Amino acid sequence: MSQGRTALQKDELWGLLVETAHALPMYKHHKRYVQDVMLKEKPDISARELAVQINIPLGEAIVLLDELQATGVPHSAAESRASEAKSASRTLLDFGG
Repeated sequence: MSQGRTALQKDELWGLLVETAHALPMYKHHKRYVQDVMLKEKPDISARELAVQINIPLGEAIVLLDELQATGVPHSAAESRASEAKSASRTLLDFGG
């Protein structure tokens, strides 16, 4: 990513990624599957590995893992919403590799 980008632009890009992932028709189903199956089998799975294993876009995998691993796997709707709000405040550079 260009060094000329402002923090606001980075935040906007992260917000767009989160919004786009949340708009995917299978997002909620993927989130539940990752929570119930994938993270129990391999808690330290990378976003790239998750994307390949369940055939989803890398951006969706990044958002899923961020939301589920930010404060542990959410167990309630309230925790899930709080995690999603926290994810929206991150930037793409937080996941550089």
